[in-house]
Amino acid sequence: MTWWESLILGIVQGASEFLPISSSGHLLLLEKLGIGHESLFFNIMVHVGTLVAVLIALRKTWLPILKHPVQKTTGYILLACAPTVALALIFKYLAPSLISGRLLGFGFVLTACLLTATEMFKKPQTMLLNGKKSILTGVLQGIAVLPGVSRSGATISALRLQGIDKTEAANFSFLLSIPIIIGSAVLEGIDFARGSAVLDIGALPLIVGGISAFLSGLLSINFFLKLIKKRSMIGFAVYTLLLGVVVTLLPIWGIIQL
Repeated sequence: MTWWESLILGIVQGASEFLPISSSGHLLLLEKLGIGHESLFFNIMVHVGTLVAVLIALRKTWLPILKHPVQKTTGYILLACAPTVALALIFKYLAPSLISGRLLGFGFVLTACLLTATEMFKKPQTMLLNGKKSILTGVLQGIAVLPGVSRSGATISALRLQGIDKTEAANFSFLLSIPIIIGSAVLEGIDFARGSAVLDIGALPLIVGGISAFLSGLLSINFFLKLIKKRSMIGFAVYTLLLGVVVTLLPIWGIIQL
């Protein structure tokens, strides 16, 4: 992998992790188009970059939780993560072909449908989160293990469709990303350790990928938190819908193979 490929992948990972457009779907599509190649250690580095970005951006949210962990928000995070982990394991061991991107186009279209539904079926907005809402949000987050299905889009949609204020929904979605990103990096680290334990990528691409993921992640978090206060997510819905249609047609045209 060249440094410019890692730069592109890092920027895309950081931006699409927090924008409702699916980071896994975009990275898989770029890989199929010949930009970069699958590398566990590179994946770990860009996940670390996005993790640092969200930790900095949401420091006023998670630091109080860390200081006083016994509170409702901690419980809601755990409740949301439980079905997410269960579904992720089910897909990983019982339906691995789906994770590999066989339904990539469908995943993007599903993201578009969720975002559209969020804008069409609005409920009275409240700041109140509860256990039931957290579990349902976790289920949608688990489905987002499928490439093309946006984790942030799925969780924000789940929360807003249940009447959560959109700013609160975005904050909780990004807060949920912290344990999910850590978990993904740990699992990839375990897979890497079980393998040959030989780096398949140079130091420069790793550094460039990690830094670019951090910077683009930080920018996208701040951008989206400001955007969601004043704008709808229909623009992202249109983008993912069109992308889903194109991705579905690319294998038919013989450009990529899913």
